[in-house]
Amino acid sequence: MSIAVIDRAFSIIEVLARAGQPLALTELAAESRLPKPTAHRILKSLRDLGYVTQAGRGAYGLSDRLVSLRHFGRDEAVRKKAGPLMSVLHAEFDETVNLGLLEGIYIRYAHVIETTQPLRWIVKPGARDLFHTTALGRAIVAHLPEEQQARLITKACATAPRTQRKTARAKLEKALTTTRQLGCAIEEEETVAGVACVAAPLGAFGEVLAAISVSIPVHRFPSAQRVALVRAMRRVSRADDTVHAASA
Repeated sequence: MSIAVIDRAFSIIEVLARAGQPLALTELAAESRLPKPTAHRILKSLRDLGYVTQAGRGAYGLSDRLVSLRHFGRDEAVRKKAGPLMSVLHAEFDETVNLGLLEGIYIRYAHVIETTQPLRWIVKPGARDLFHTTALGRAIVAHLPEEQQARLITKACATAPRTQRKTARAKLEKALTTTRQLGCAIEEEETVAGVACVAAPLGAFGEVLAAISVSIPVHRFPSAQRVALVRAMRRVSRADDTVHAASA
């Protein structure tokens, strides 16, 4: 027995694959023989998951994520791009460096380079956290299109008690604004006691749903180290030439 929503999602994907170019919502609904509201809901989900792209409020197209699933595996494709950057950060700071992928309202850890220092916190690849509790998640979501960002904020805040959702939303929106202004995300002891993280999105490297972070015990996070980490992560988020040169 087939599941209707899955059938419809793949109908849309197949229409886009056959077209070989972005299509408007009206065209997609007609070609897939779906009601326009249904097609729109499915496209929003596919876009949030990274399988479909959309330029502003324009046409929809397939993303490279589908290609990576077949040829390399999603994680492997992103690791190839992020690996050199992670190695540079690890060599510079000797702290744990993480690669995270946004999946729905969660961050999934896809790769980790461990610090050689004795006191450390290591997350295992495959582990997941709600995006808004992590620097990785906030670094990604802060730079997503406004409509997509608003949906993720709503879904994330729905996990809080009803009486606290308005406050949670305001706090998260402020954190995302700060992240955009700073060029990286900082999180201190929100996910794990005694651990801080600084993260940068990889959108400048073609991976809008991925980010890398440096995790560091708070006692090794004085002002000078904070400034150095923020500076390094801002170089990553801007894809500065210094990052390319160091990772070459």
